[in-house]
Amino acid sequence: MIPKYPSYTARLHEGHKGLVVGIANEQSIAWGCAAAFRGLGAEVAITYRNEKTKKYGEPLARELETPIFMPLDVEAPGHMEAVFERIEKDWGKLDFLVHSIAFSPKEALGGRVIDVKRDGFITTIGTRATASASHDRYD
Repeated sequence: MIPKYPSYTARLHEGHKGLVVGIANEQSIAWGCAAAFRGLGAEVAITYRNEKTKKYGEPLARELETPIFMPLDVEAPGHMEAVFERIEKDWGKLDFLVHSIAFSPKEALGGRVIDVKRDGFITTIGTRATASASHDRYD
């Protein structure tokens, strides 16, 4: 059962529009952020990485009544541009961005950080850095 987003009496973000990237499922920190912003009155756009993650994101997007739900793989050419073009077309502006994108190869998960093989470490750090640098272009 997906938890309903909270509703607060102080609608501090009424009229604000935000993008939350990196929601993997209802356990994600990004989901908690999106639900809190929605509960405070903001409209929230969310993205999913690929078709596999879309099935986890769709019910969450419905829960938030998000007007923008689309793919965003920061390593895929054109994805970032498409998301920001859609936001500009539909909303005209973006008030906030929550960056919670993370990816590590399965073999890099578990154990100690210092034991991760070089390739796994580079993939993990590279995904995070690519996403951060890409978002900064739209500041």
